[in-house]
Amino acid sequence: MSKPPVDDVAHLAQTARSLVWALRRFGEREAGLSRLPHSEIEVLRTVAERPGSTVSEVARFLGLQSSNVSTTVRHLVDRGLLDKRADPEDGRSYRLHETELAEHNNRLIDDMWTSGIRRLLDEMTPEEAAKLTEAAALLARLGAMSGPGTK
Repeated sequence: MSKPPVDDVAHLAQTARSLVWALRRFGEREAGLSRLPHSEIEVLRTVAERPGSTVSEVARFLGLQSSNVSTTVRHLVDRGLLDKRADPEDGRSYRLHETELAEHNNRLIDDMWTSGIRRLLDEMTPEEAAKLTEAAALLARLGAMSGPGTK
């Protein structure tokens, strides 16, 4: 199979970027939650996906300085969204976990995304809706761009 034309790749990249920015706030807004800075969203997302991570581990995963992540964690703890628990193996360190409030907010956001996507799918033809739902696995691969080892 031949490679897609450069213009198609650029269009996909621009569409993905626009989609990310458009969707980033959708769930928060629809759920009536306060807006969080991008850095706080990224730290929360990382801790949700990797509960029990240290600040250094989160920083390494996100490619940020530990001091910046530490400041962000402090803000999230103050907002009641993250919990710092002493590391049982190293009393000088602590592990990060979402609080019940953060988990509740995530469920609200998930519910808003689900209902929003359901509304959009209902407005599409059955063929369009099927194509979009089938594309979910491919879109997930785009999300892997943010993982370790990617630049």
